Order: sequence, then structure tokens, then C-alpha cells
Amino acid sequence: MCYRHLFFGALCLLGTTVSAMQTAEIDLLDCELQRKAEYDRQKHLRIQAIEQDPSISTYDKYVLLFEEYQSFNYDTAFSLVNKMIDEAKLLAHPDYQAKAELKRAFIYLSSGLFHESLEVFNSIPPAQLSTQDRIYYYTNFARLRYDMADYVQGDLSYIYIKEGNALSEKALELIEPSDTVLYWSTSALYKLKMNDYARAIEQFKLALACSSITEHEKAIAYSSMAHAYTLQNQNQTDIADAYLIQAAISDLRSSTKETIALALVAQRLYQNGDLQHAAYYIRMAMDDAEYYNARHRQLSVGRIMPIIEEEQLLTLKHTNRLIAFQSTLLYILLTALLILLIILVNRIRAIRKAQSTIQTMNDKLLETNRIKEEYIGTSCCSMSDLITRLERYERFVRRKAQEKRTDELVVIPNYIDAHNCRRDFYKQFDQSFLHIFPNFIRDFNALLREGEELTVKGNELLSTELRIFALIRLGINDNDQISKVLDYSINTVYSYKTRVRNRSDLDNDAFFRAVMNIQSF
Repeated sequence: MCYRHLFFGALCLLGTTVSAMQTAEIDLLDCELQRKAEYDRQKHLRIQAIEQDPSISTYDKYVLLFEEYQSFNYDTAFSLVNKMIDEAKLLAHPDYQAKAELKRAFIYLSSGLFHESLEVFNSIPPAQLSTQDRIYYYTNFARLRYDMADYVQGDLSYIYIKEGNALSEKALELIEPSDTVLYWSTSALYKLKMNDYARAIEQFKLALACSSITEHEKAIAYSSMAHAYTLQNQNQTDIADAYLIQAAISDLRSSTKETIALALVAQRLYQNGDLQHAAYYIRMAMDDAEYYNARHRQLSVGRIMPIIEEEQLLTLKHTNRLIAFQSTLLYILLTALLILLIILVNRIRAIRKAQSTIQTMNDKLLETNRIKEEYIGTSCCSMSDLITRLERYERFVRRKAQEKRTDELVVIPNYIDAHNCRRDFYKQFDQSFLHIFPNFIRDFNALLREGEELTVKGNELLSTELRIFALIRLGINDNDQISKVLDYSINTVYSYKTRVRNRSDLDNDAFFRAVMNIQSF
């Protein structure tokens, strides 16, 4: 149903001195506005389901589609009414024709065409209608009279309200008490027009308590209660505001475009000084009015919109001038302060950078010296051992030559055998390296994924893979150099490095940086 009977009264009676709407309620309305497109999508899905249902007769399909469109899009709803009338005539069904005419009267009412709506209502003899159609007739005819009263003043307005009350009384005589939502809503509106605001509010609450009430019916009840609270007591604007926001939320959830609740919320926020929300809401209300495409609804919203937007523009201009003035006063001070801060920060940064560089260089130098000292000693021992072995082998060769037992020279002694020498070299290298980097295996495995760590055999100190990365940690990065030191082919070295690197989640550069950062001693 529409809210024309609420709009003009609410617009005049809402006071200009109000307390601010609760932030939580505004936040909830903002949240629902973000979901507006989703609610509209659900509406279109319901419409599509009706259109594609082959079990629904043509006339019933027009009726169901009309109920979806009546507060959603005026042009489509009006087109559906005409189709209903044509189909009813084709079927020669009197009840169908009467229902179609009632829908036409309603859509005229929704679009603000009161004269045309009145002509249709006057052309329908209510005595010939079914009970349900007579209830529809009286309730909507009453709303027509109430809306007409809102557009006029003086004695004529009083006459229209009196006629609307008489029609509401006839509707209430026909409504079954079991139809609680319709009964309490109709009775509450009747009490509202009788200026019995307390009873009207009480009965709207009874309607809202019904489990069968729809979101669209909630919107009407909330909006009417907001109007009743405002008329009852000008000091109850906080309560009225809360119900008005609830009405706007229910309109959004039901995809109702033929509404004024959101525009009234914008009006209240404008009076409270919240121009940002007011401008946003009034634009949303105008979008709905344009989508519904009823000129009187666009006119209603349009009366509020220019006031809010003009005030917002003036406020924005004033704010901009104030900001420009303050910015000018602060510019020199901020500039001077900024220059001093830049000089100070740069000096501090330079000092810290220099300190950090010196500390890093000292640490690296200290580590390098320790490694050099360790490996110089190890190299001296290895070189001495190698010379001793060569001397022994030289004496061995000479003795065999003097004894003319040259055939025994093909047998290489164990102490000079290349394989054994290589094995001894690995052992010495591993011992020296692990002495310098005692936690290397643990720290290196920490760079690999869980379950893919490297292990060493019981008689080894370092595996082949760990030995390759040990050389890398010592600064030997070239595959050719590593292959010569360890007596592997270049491809073997590359293959081992790649295989181990793929066990880590780090990228290539980060992985090798992490290896180089493994601490010694």
C-alpha cells in the first residue's frame, strides 16, 4: 500500500528541534541499502518463476504478477491490469472482471490519479462482489478518501476523512477476526483517522506481532506508527524516528519502490544536521520514485530533495572556505616544522645507517676472520698430511725401482689412494665446517618443508647435498668451483642444488639469502 495519507501530515508535523537518530539504526539502514540490489534480484526471480510456471492459468498469472508489480513498477502494473480486464472479458467471468476493475482502481490510487480511481470505485456495485472483494473494495476506497483529504484543507478534508471512516467501518464488519493482520491494520488506520493515536499504535503493534505479516505490511505499520507518535506527542520524535527507519528497511526488503519512508528519514536527518546521510537517502528515494514511474511520487520526493542538496552545497562551500583559511594559517608553520623534521630524520637515519653498516661489517669481518683462522689451520694440517703421504709414496716408488720390482708399482698404497684421500678430505672438511657452524644442519633444515628435511647416514657428518650448501655458505657459489672441490660433475652439482631448493617454500633468491644468513659458532 502507499503512504500518501502519511506524507504531507508527517512533513508538516515533524519538528525542527529533535535529538539525533540512533547511530545503530542508521547503520542498519545503510547495511540494508547495500543489499538493495540483492532484494531487487530476488523480486525479479519471483516474477520469473510466476511467468515460467505452466500450471498457472493466464488470468491467475496476471493477478500474481500484478501483486508483485503493484508497488514495484507502475507502468508494468498498469499494463497487467489491462491484460486482466481483457482476459476476464474473454472468459466472460463476472467475478474476474470485478477483481480486475478493483485492481485498476488501486493502481490509479497508487499513481495519484484520484479522479480516475474514484470513477472506477463508483462504477463497481459492492453488493455484487464476494466478501473478500468487498473487503478489498472498502479498505482501498477508504484509503482513497484519506489520501484525498491529505491533498485538500478545511471542511472538504474533514468530509473526505469522514467518508473514509465510514468505508473502514464497513470493511471491519466484513473482516474475519482470524485474518488478524488485515483486521488490526484496518482498525489501526481507522483509529488513527479518528485521532485515537494510543489505540492506533496499540493495534499496529498487534498487527506486527502476527507471524503472517509481510515485509510490505510491516513497512505500512511502522510508517503509520511513526506518524501516530508524532501526532500524539511532539516530544516522542526519537520513537517516531526509529519506526520511520524500520519502515524504510522493510520497504527495501520487500523491494517497494512506491514509498515515501526513506524520503521522510532523509527529511529528519536534514533537520538533525546530518546532511551527508540526508543527501544519500533522498537520492535513493528519488531513484525508487523514478523506477516506479509515478509522477506524484517523484513530485513528493522532489519537494524535499532540492532543500537538502542546496543546504549540503552551502555547507560544503562554507566548510571549504574554512578549511582554506585554516590551511593558509598553518601552512608556514607546517612547512617550517616539516623542514626541521626532514633534517632531523635524515640525520638520525644517516647515523643509524652508518652504525648499522659498521656493525654489519664488523660482524661479517669477525665471522670471516674466524672462518679464515679455522680453515688456515685446517689447510696447513691437510697440506702437511698430503706432503707426508707424497714423501712416503716417493720412498715407496724408489725402493721398488731399486729392487727392480716395477710390476708392484701398479698397486697403489691405501695412504695415497685417491678414493681414500677424497674420503679423508670430506671428513676433515665436514669436521672443520661443523666446528665453525655447529647448528648448520638444524638451521638449514628449518628452511625446508616439514617432512622433507635432509638427513645424514650414521657414518657421515654431512651428506652430499649439505656439503654443497656448506660450500655455498662459505662463499663458493659457482657450480664449476663446487664441482672441482667435491670432484662432482657440474650437472650433478646443479641437480643437487635444484632438488634441495624445491623442498623449500621460499623463492630462489630468498632461499639462498637465508642460507648465507645461517650463523656460525
